[in-house]
Amino acid sequence: MRWNMPASWTRSCLNRTLNQSPFMVKYALACQTCDAGFEAWFSNSDAFDTQKDQGLITCPDCGGTQIRKQIMAPAVSGTKKSKTSGQPAIQPDEKLKDMMKSVREHISSTHEYVGSDFANRARAMHEGKADAKPVWGETTLKEAKELAEDGVPALPLPDGFAPKKPVEQKKLN
Repeated sequence: MRWNMPASWTRSCLNRTLNQSPFMVKYALACQTCDAGFEAWFSNSDAFDTQKDQGLITCPDCGGTQIRKQIMAPAVSGTKKSKTSGQPAIQPDEKLKDMMKSVREHISSTHEYVGSDFANRARAMHEGKADAKPVWGETTLKEAKELAEDGVPALPLPDGFAPKKPVEQKKLN
C-alpha cells in the first residue's frame, strides 16, 4: 500500500483526517428523482448518512439530493487471482485520467520516495527527529494503523494516483 505525507496540512485538517479510518468505503447509489445510478466513496457509513442528511450528496445527472444506497454484494477477496486483478472495475474517463496524471507528476516532482522506510521516516518527522518534508512510500497495514493511532499524518494513495517507483541505481563497482 502506498502512502503520502503532505507537507502543507493544517492542524485542523489533520485532526479531522486522523479521527477517521484511513480506508474508504464505496457505495453504489441511486437518485430517487431520475433513477440514475452512480458510485461514491465515503470514510464510513456514518459519513454517508451525515452528508445525505445535509443534502451534500447530489446526483451527477440531474443534481437531485434524494439519494439512496443500492443493494450491494460484499467485496470478498479469495486466494485465487482473477484474470482482471490489477485492472480497475471501471475505467476512468479522460478528465479523471488527466487529474490522476497531474497528481502523479506533482508527487514525483515535490515528494521524496522513501520506499518501505515510509513509516519510520514519517514518524521521525512527526516527532521532530528529522526535518519535515513531503515523502511517499510503502508501509504495511499494521504500520499504517500505528501511524494513525499515534497522530502521524499519512494518507493512502489510491491506485492510479501514485507515481511509479524510482528505479534504484546500483553501483557498478
